[in-house]
Amino acid sequence: MNTEMSKQEMEGEIQRLAPFHHKVDLPYGLKTYDPGSSQRHREQTRLDSLTRHAFPKLLEACGGTLEGKRVIDVACNAGGFSVEAARLGAEYVLGFDVADRYLDQANFIKRALDLEQVEYRKMALADCDEAKIGMFDIAFCFGILYHLENPVYEMKKLASVTRDIMLIDANVYQAPFSRKSLWKMTVPRVIESDDKTTTALWRTEKRCQFKPNVRAVVEMLDVLGFPKVEILKPRERGLEFRYYRGKRVTFLARR
Repeated sequence: MNTEMSKQEMEGEIQRLAPFHHKVDLPYGLKTYDPGSSQRHREQTRLDSLTRHAFPKLLEACGGTLEGKRVIDVACNAGGFSVEAARLGAEYVLGFDVADRYLDQANFIKRALDLEQVEYRKMALADCDEAKIGMFDIAFCFGILYHLENPVYEMKKLASVTRDIMLIDANVYQAPFSRKSLWKMTVPRVIESDDKTTTALWRTEKRCQFKPNVRAVVEMLDVLGFPKVEILKPRERGLEFRYYRGKRVTFLARR
């Protein structure tokens, strides 16, 4: 443990910033997950479930380690996956989000864990530009694809700064009798400014979003220059049930 924050300071920040969407282990035996302030069970399972499900395959694709890799974490929320990338040896991790609250949470965790190789910025996916942020070996795109209003355009922006691997985890539109690429449009509710929801503070105005079926994701990735796509099967026990039901799917795509 190498931190300038005391246990009391960390406890105060956890209370101030709760609830967190990612359950992260902190020094002094503390965790970001607080049962008293949690709004839903997924805040306890999200980080653990996806890392156990997808990260073994990611590490296999990278030769067993993320050492020396540059990782970009799209819509990073509280930064749990950025932390995991750093723990696995990533040389530099850039997490970004558009919600100040989530960035405050992420920067608190960064301070608590003394992770110098992790940086957080306030920006949108459409702002990805090599001249501004550089190039990355790996892109994490977790829980955002099906919320995008212009999904292909915005994913092209991400592809433009990604050299090798895209790891995408998304809710999908289940259309079992169709062989076509399909996108289902919905209009989600607008979130009020004082809402403490842990996943949707970016919804500050009325907008459309598009949920793809599995085929649409695979074909889109091919268009983006990532033709080698593996759909990860849920082989671990105790994952979030939506993986086993096919409502949530993880794609490991390579150039």
